[in-house]
Amino acid sequence: MQLQARQSLAQYAQRVQASGLDCETTIELASPFQHIVDYAATQQVDLIVMGTHGHTGLQHMLLGSVAERVVRLAPCPVLVTQGLKEDKASVEDKA
Repeated sequence: MQLQARQSLAQYAQRVQASGLDCETTIELASPFQHIVDYAATQQVDLIVMGTHGHTGLQHMLLGSVAERVVRLAPCPVLVTQGLKEDKASVEDKA
């Protein structure tokens, strides 16, 4: 699982860097929102960009929201984006 995640992040980082932006990736086994917030604080991150599945209502209440917690607790601005419909379909097909 970690190997697949590292490969996916490496491909993403290459695309971001090819567009002229700096990109750093990390994989940690921890509480996701807490690690993101802590990392942003210790590394003096300028902006956090993260995706969301866009859950609402009861599903949101039961599952919680990493993005919501990061937005509330982050020491810097957070840009939250909803995935493309094509991405959602491919994720659902894999499940």
